[in-house]
Amino acid sequence: MKRGRCLIVLLAAALTLGACGGKKQSVVYTLEQENDGLKMTDTMKLEARGDSVEKMEETISMDMAAFDEDTQKLMVEAYDSLVESYQAVDGVECTGTTTDSVYTIQIAIDTSGDTVAKLAEQGLLQVEGSTDGISLEKTGQSLEAGGYTKTE
Repeated sequence: MKRGRCLIVLLAAALTLGACGGKKQSVVYTLEQENDGLKMTDTMKLEARGDSVEKMEETISMDMAAFDEDTQKLMVEAYDSLVESYQAVDGVECTGTTTDSVYTIQIAIDTSGDTVAKLAEQGLLQVEGSTDGISLEKTGQSLEAGGYTKTE
């Protein structure tokens, strides 16, 4: 009898874990655009289990070569301030570097916990609907509607 109960508990646990899971997958989206001389390339990688995004990684490169040195300095100060805003949120890793006239921001966001809600509150991440869980499918649709191209 004890064996039977243990087996039922194990089967129930296995089914529960199986239902929560899903296939691990990574999807990459890119966007290239130019606005008033600023050339930007944005690459976003979404890591998900099933339809649930677990981690977001983004690399944004901005080529400021079209601007004079003083303007580039002001732009770097603004980008550095943005990086500091991301760094202040738990669950986010963010760096900003300048090489020649290209400023690169790298952001990694752990979407568990309240990280997404905090970023949305500060206007650092645009979220439609609830901040509890990010849908891979809906995020992909939103990115493609915004001009991003799925590359992987």
